[in-house]
Amino acid sequence: MFFPPGLIKFGFFLLYNQLAFSYDLVAWLVSFGQWADWRRTGLQYLQPGHTLELAFGSGGLYADMVARGIKPVGIDLSPYMARLTAKRLARRRLPGSILRSRAQALPFPTGHFANAIATFPTPYIFEAETLAEIRRVLVNDRQAPGRLIIVMQGELKRLGWLTPVLEWLYRVTGQREDLAPDPLAVLHAAGFEAHWAQARFETAEAQLLIAHKT
Repeated sequence: MFFPPGLIKFGFFLLYNQLAFSYDLVAWLVSFGQWADWRRTGLQYLQPGHTLELAFGSGGLYADMVARGIKPVGIDLSPYMARLTAKRLARRRLPGSILRSRAQALPFPTGHFANAIATFPTPYIFEAETLAEIRRVLVNDRQAPGRLIIVMQGELKRLGWLTPVLEWLYRVTGQREDLAPDPLAVLHAAGFEAHWAQARFETAEAQLLIAHKT
């Protein structure tokens, strides 16, 4: 079965914008409830200090961080996602600092954040302008250099015969394609030292990129 790339791209655009209200349900269904825990695998890599979440989406991880006392700042370009996140925080009576912004032009001072975290990002994360801005806003600290955490891909567990079916679906819709030909080389060229990590939260496992500002 062939899915036209333009149609797939348009579908994801709608899911992140006009159909944002269905995002959490779709994510839960395609991951059989593991999506939220895949995101949470990145929390263990946060170091003390200010934290920036890039493209906070519907606010699930953002709310988790606030509930843990991390007090993050979040950016997202979608007004639909911003409204969803604001409602989520209000329901849980959590404070928050979220704003609409492009990752390629972050409205923050240089050296402000100890961490930047992104979960299941689109190719924007490896654009030169994005990485330059992330590097700029991360702290300059030889003892604890600014850290970029990217949750790249979750691993399907406990699904038996459904696992290969869903993996096939992920592949044909482009969700298993690399966002960059060589992510480690791209990060290195942008001024980061990086490595792959296999992380777990509860019973969920995911592949992450952990990068430090050089």
